[in-house]
Amino acid sequence: MTLRQQLVADRVTNLVTSIGIPEDQAFERFIHSLVTGQSVHSLDPADWVDGAQDKQIDLISIEEDDADAEVFIISAKFTDGFSSNAIILMRNGLQWVFNRPRAEVATISNEAFRDKILEVRSVLSGIGPSNIRVRCYFATNGLTSGLSDEYQQEVRAIKAEYDNGTFAEFSFETLGADELVALINRMEKRNRSIDADVAIRYDANTPSLIRYQTQGLKGIICTATAREIANLVIADSSGALFDSNIRRFLGKGKSVNADILKTATDAASSYLFWFLNNGVTIVCDGCDPVTDPDNPKVKIKNLQIVNGCQTATALAHAERDGVLRPDTRVLLKIFETTDTTLSSRIVLTTNNQNRISTRDLKANDAVQVDMQRGFERYSLLYEHKVNQYATATLSPGQRIISNEDVGQAFLAIALKKPGDARRRKYKVWTDNYSQIFSGSGVEPHVICLLIYQAANAWARTARRAAGITELRRKLINNALLHIARITSFLWRGSDSFAQSVAELQVQIATLQATPNALNPHLDEALNRLDALITANPDFANDVDGALKSALLETAITRSLHPSAAAAAVPAAPASAPTNVP
Repeated sequence: MTLRQQLVADRVTNLVTSIGIPEDQAFERFIHSLVTGQSVHSLDPADWVDGAQDKQIDLISIEEDDADAEVFIISAKFTDGFSSNAIILMRNGLQWVFNRPRAEVATISNEAFRDKILEVRSVLSGIGPSNIRVRCYFATNGLTSGLSDEYQQEVRAIKAEYDNGTFAEFSFETLGADELVALINRMEKRNRSIDADVAIRYDANTPSLIRYQTQGLKGIICTATAREIANLVIADSSGALFDSNIRRFLGKGKSVNADILKTATDAASSYLFWFLNNGVTIVCDGCDPVTDPDNPKVKIKNLQIVNGCQTATALAHAERDGVLRPDTRVLLKIFETTDTTLSSRIVLTTNNQNRISTRDLKANDAVQVDMQRGFERYSLLYEHKVNQYATATLSPGQRIISNEDVGQAFLAIALKKPGDARRRKYKVWTDNYSQIFSGSGVEPHVICLLIYQAANAWARTARRAAGITELRRKLINNALLHIARITSFLWRGSDSFAQSVAELQVQIATLQATPNALNPHLDEALNRLDALITANPDFANDVDGALKSALLETAITRSLHPSAAAAAVPAAPASAPTNVP
């Protein structure tokens, strides 16, 4: 076993211990976290399709926005090799996901896999394949340096079949121990410092360098060759340049990046690059322009590219391919500051060229740090940066929870929007952020989270109940946030969290000591949700659509507050008097 294989094995063992799950599941969670950027502690159980007839696919996650979506399809096996037979089976699994008729899909005995296939098809139908990025991964703890010819042949066949312009982007990556450790290093911010001398354009007779200073802050605007920026990226094999950028390169196929490449490599347009591109924004600890006419440059200490990951990485691709035009120039904005709050604001306000993870952009907000401290009172380690506790040793009774789970649970239960919480998670970090993370006490958030976690534990048994109907099984798998929202009302007797801190703490203590106490309420919540959907033909005919609908959320609220719903209905007008001659 190589050192990197041992490092991966150690991470898996740590998850087995901290979460209390089997080794294979721990590896699957580990891979899911690395490729999606989500916490290992916030995996949606409905994304797990591992089991009989899984066609070699273990996890399918869908990140859906209003206008586009990203689909992650993962096969993760905790072995030390790459089986040619396994990749053949996964290729067959992709056929089932995208190509097999619905009548054949209905014959799959693996209910979770069947549901996910239909969910993927629903997204494809709803927003169109040209707005969907599909990312496939086959991962083991083996070494990719020893891939067989047959394995590589199957991968080429998969790419030829699906990477053909149908989707906005289709990728298939093989991940072994070397690649996994590289992803770990890229995801987890370390104390890595990159210093560089960046050659710039300087002419003493033409204003080509702008310096600005105010209240101890310093900024420089200047111009560098595209090759200079590309070589910075190429030299940084660890990805440390983008530690503060908080987003991956979206691929050469993304429309913005395709335009970057076209402009930078075309003789007819490369000279226009400076005018057409937003440039690259750098935050650093120190910047010192050297205006030597024979060797002009900016000496930069601990530089981070906080905006321009797409530009810089696309230029690096062009340079590696030998097609980057020498007359391509890039606008640089360099900000010198050691103020982490200001750095976070620069990251937030300058990252607007491509859609990025707003959860990550909020990671350093003061309210997130406050939440972390508040949750510690209840032995809960509040993870506001992805996998920040990956190597932590837990004290007895401590548990790691993700701020994304906290936000989803609060949005679903306290704000009564389970549809958004389930399928529009981005709203936790955008539309509803200030309502969810208001800076008030954490006790309502803890209660919502514990109820949602109790629902997840209950679901593991409930979905296996004898004689369960197809609708109820689907609701258990895909509507847990709706069920949790109803359960909260049934158990607490109210939608309000305006009680005193002492009263809320009593509820927290009860949930932490006896989470199974919610099971009767969860059973009743499922009954009520089943009845609401069955009674409405529109809901019953399109359950997936109903679970995303605000109409169902309104129906749930009305069913829980029947007197208020009745009072809201205007009284029937009195009959007009009859004129008797």
